Amino acid sequence: MTQAVALETNIIPFPGKEKASRKAGLNRNREGSVRSINGKLYVDFIYLGDRVREKAGLDDTKENNKHVRQQLDKIIMAIKAGTFRFAEVFPQSNKRDYFRGKESEVYGRKKTPVEVNVKDYAWQWYNRLRDSGRVSQRTLYSYKMYINLYLVPFFEKMSFGDLNMIIFEKFNVWAKIQHYKGKAIGNETVNKIFVPLKMICMSATNEFRWVDYTPFFGFKRLPAEGDAYERILPFSINEQKILIENMPDHWKPYFQFAFCSGLRQGEQIGLKPDDIDWGEQIVHIRRAITKDENGKTMEGPTKNKHSRRSIKMTPVMYNALKAQQVIHEKIKSEYFFCTPEGNLIHPPNLRKRIWIPALHSAKFQYREMKQTRHTFATIALSCGENPLWIAKVMGHRDTNMIIKVYSKYVENASDSKDGTMINFAYQNAMSKEE
Repeated sequence: MTQAVALETNIIPFPGKEKASRKAGLNRNREGSVRSINGKLYVDFIYLGDRVREKAGLDDTKENNKHVRQQLDKIIMAIKAGTFRFAEVFPQSNKRDYFRGKESEVYGRKKTPVEVNVKDYAWQWYNRLRDSGRVSQRTLYSYKMYINLYLVPFFEKMSFGDLNMIIFEKFNVWAKIQHYKGKAIGNETVNKIFVPLKMICMSATNEFRWVDYTPFFGFKRLPAEGDAYERILPFSINEQKILIENMPDHWKPYFQFAFCSGLRQGEQIGLKPDDIDWGEQIVHIRRAITKDENGKTMEGPTKNKHSRRSIKMTPVMYNALKAQQVIHEKIKSEYFFCTPEGNLIHPPNLRKRIWIPALHSAKFQYREMKQTRHTFATIALSCGENPLWIAKVMGHRDTNMIIKVYSKYVENASDSKDGTMINFAYQNAMSKEE
């Protein structure tokens, strides 16, 4: 042992698992004792109400015995002074984490980054977020999926002290070679996985009051241009016509309304007959079909408070809804848009059975169904519609997203503020067809 308790880490390792016969304790007249077991010295003392027996790392000699006794006396003095920290003296002990926990309770000591496991804390964070009610079930589902599929498998044995830019770059490479549902993920998905990871790190930083803990220093988001899933690939109005012509009659009003309203898919699927005010020609967006935290389909609230809105129909919206009304009156389903059997629309089935075959028939490149929403925004901007009106229709809080994402598609401008220009564009194209 050295002369200072805090520097004894290389001298007193934890005992091995072997069973050893015990000899009589030495210096029994003092607090704690030094014991000789199979020719090796051990210290034996009480700490925070628990008995501690650890190797001294020295052979049983008269000189070593005296030295270990002196160091044990210093340990006892440090315990009485409240300055003893078990892991500093016995860093290899199998009781290290146990006493860290007890020290935190007794002394109010916060854990350091190297003492907190990423996997364990990630689930604590998730459970708190779920119980807070601050995020939607769909968001919880996404976070839970990212934690299960990516964060836990990669960071399972790491502490927060292991996290840095190099580790994150290694994670980027690892994540891209995983094949969830048979497909590799792109840059944008990797960036989305980092959203909950950053929130987890921030939560731990605040909870344990870590000063100057900056694991993301020097780390940058991956460029999203290479992720085809997230690219904006709008349809022209003529392409919309061709695509819809290649669909069964039952689904034509659904996609006509999707293209000219820009609603999120879950919002459109969640529309009910009472949400449509035919007299005032207003559509009330009050709910959305989404997923719960376990991935099961559910009826829930809109994405956020700004998404709960009332939209004044443009004539082209009105015509699409009127065409759907004819279908709905025959089926009498709970939801305004439904399957031919009157059931709730299941997006994966809709994509597989209607959307993709129509794309193939029209000889168009593959695009996700979310492009109906992107198409609305880009055409509205190109027609010179007011970004405030576009943002309201789409359920955005303000114009920031509209300008940031779609502004490059603006080709001309006008003074239109209420959908007149986009409606004119549609009606003009439709009249030519007739």
